[in-house]
Amino acid sequence: MKTGIAVIAASALALCACQQAPADGSTETPAPEERTTAPADIAVPAETVPEAPGSTDLGYAGPIPMPIRVGTNGADMDSCASYGEVSGLNPDGDNYLAVRDAPSTQVKERNRIGNGHGVHVCAEEKGWYGIVYDIEGDSGIDCEVDSPVEQPRNYTGPCAQGWVSKKFVTIVAG
Repeated sequence: MKTGIAVIAASALALCACQQAPADGSTETPAPEERTTAPADIAVPAETVPEAPGSTDLGYAGPIPMPIRVGTNGADMDSCASYGEVSGLNPDGDNYLAVRDAPSTQVKERNRIGNGHGVHVCAEEKGWYGIVYDIEGDSGIDCEVDSPVEQPRNYTGPCAQGWVSKKFVTIVAG
């Protein structure tokens, strides 16, 4: 009987040790289906957006979330190379631009932004822009992407991030 309890306790400890901290630095770990970004210390190559292994068990069958990388243009350039505004949305349609977890329509929509919303364009991938943006549009928050960083890294600043279809963003600077 004691051996069975010891095996269960050891298994539980092993599972707990496999948990990862969330990318936002908080101590609360969301359930796998609630996670919205990859951990900040894991870089997903921009060339691929792989399928999540075993993801059908979690009810998720699309590409895994892909964090926004900043500083990829060199140490002497701004963290994000361009600034743009959402434009061209159909006012008779949905009239919003879906912000997604990866450059694909097969991933979770994390937010919606409207015409005129300003975004920092930090990455580009197959018809998508990786953006950093003030969730309110223009609340005055410094997203901390207007200065260089020493080495490329995943964005962990105070603003929101995600992927949007580039056909609905007009570059206005950079």
